[in-house]
Order: sequence, then C-alpha cells, then structure tokens
Amino acid sequence: MVTRRVARTAGVLLFAPPACLAVLVAAAMALAHGWLEMRAAAQLPAWSALTALLGVALALVVARAARRTVRVGALPTALGVVLPIAATVTATSALLAARGESRVGEKVPGVLLWLALLVAALWVAGALARRGRVRAAWLAGLLGALVAADAAVVLAVVTSIPAGAPVADGLPPDSVDRISAPLWLFTCWTDSSFGLPRPTGWERFLITDRVLVEPMFYLACTPYVLAYAIAAARPAAAAAGRPGSRLKGQEFQLSARPARS
Repeated sequence: MVTRRVARTAGVLLFAPPACLAVLVAAAMALAHGWLEMRAAAQLPAWSALTALLGVALALVVARAARRTVRVGALPTALGVVLPIAATVTATSALLAARGESRVGEKVPGVLLWLALLVAALWVAGALARRGRVRAAWLAGLLGALVAADAAVVLAVVTSIPAGAPVADGLPPDSVDRISAPLWLFTCWTDSSFGLPRPTGWERFLITDRVLVEPMFYLACTPYVLAYAIAAARPAAAAAGRPGSRLKGQEFQLSARPARS
C-alpha cells in the first residue's frame, strides 16, 4: 500500500510540469491556427485566459490524485512540487539552447527567483491547510504565488531592458520606466496598462517581446501547485478523534472498574 502511494505521488509530481508545458502549447496552437477568431490586440489576453482555464482543469485532476498520495510535512511537500518543475524547466532550457535559441541564459535568474518564492508560498499554504484553515491556505497561497511570479517578471525585465536609453531616429527609446514594475506581470497577461500612463504602448511591446512565455508558464503552474499542496496537507486523524476510539476508551474504563458485590 505504501509503495503504491509513493508511486502515485511520484507520478503526479513528475507528470504535472510537462502537462503545464502542454497547456501552453495547446493554448498557443488554438490561437496560431485560427481556431479562435479575434483581433490581434485580443490574442495575448485570450492566450492567458485559455492557459488559466486549462491550468484549472489540470489542477482538478491533480487535486483529486493528491488525496491518495504520501502524507508529509508542508515544507517537504513544497519542495516535492517545485523540484520537478525545476527539472522540467532545466531540460526545456537545455533543449532550446541546443537548438540555438538565443537569450536562454537571460531567463535563468527570474525563473530561479520564482521557484524560490514559490516554495515559500506553498509552505505557508500547506501549513495552514494542515491546521484546517483551507480558505486561508488558498488565499495565502494565491497571494504568494502572484508575488513570486510578479517578482520573477520584474527581475527578468530589469536585467534585460535598461531604465533609460537615448532616442534614435525619432523612435521611442528601448527602455522601460521602473515606476510601473508591479504591473509588468499583469501587462504580460493582458497587454494592458489598465488606464495608467505607464507602461506605455512601446514599453508593453518591449516587455512582452523579452518576457512572454515565462509568465504564461507561471500562470499554467499556479493552479495545480496550490491544489496539490493544499490537498496533500490533510492532517492525520488523531487517535482520539477517530470513530470508535472514544467508545473503545469507555469500554476500557468500564472493564477496569471493580465489580460491586
């Protein structure tokens, strides 16, 4: 029985990250092949929405399987979720580098920061879920995952696009003002400035040109990692709380009493 649970746990954790990549590819193909007719300005939000929808569907499958996996602490669970993601990202990056894809190395710092902060978010969510505070676990986990993804995108933009650049040939400078940094993740998902002056249209173009696939991958992974961490954190039933345990204790007390003459 234990061996079966270990195999099921390994299968779920190893299967989910490649499935997230498949979610990205499926959503991109749906747009690239014209399965969804829309304006060019709506393609990025549509990709995000379709990725999130498929990610939630994956999370439902993972959450159901997580209830029959090995029970461990919140921190080992978080590490067990994140390490296969890191292995999948490493293998994919190596494959892209072997094919001659440029700027693969520029993405490493942001992804590493995302993975590190994601461990902390899942740790907190799992710890809350083990105490029976499921709603708080989802809230804290979702907030932490958003902070992790936002920080990763900010780092990726800061390290690849300068804050200031000279104007050439009358074109806007190839730079991004740091004042809009907290919005960059949502800009990558929606291609919008939400009515604010920053980021400008040219800055949005620069951001989504340099950082596009990673935010979508974060979006695809977030539902399933939270679902697994919270579903797998079910607390072990205490002996005193098990059905029949109280009855057995009462029977023991009755049998231990001396019989009256």
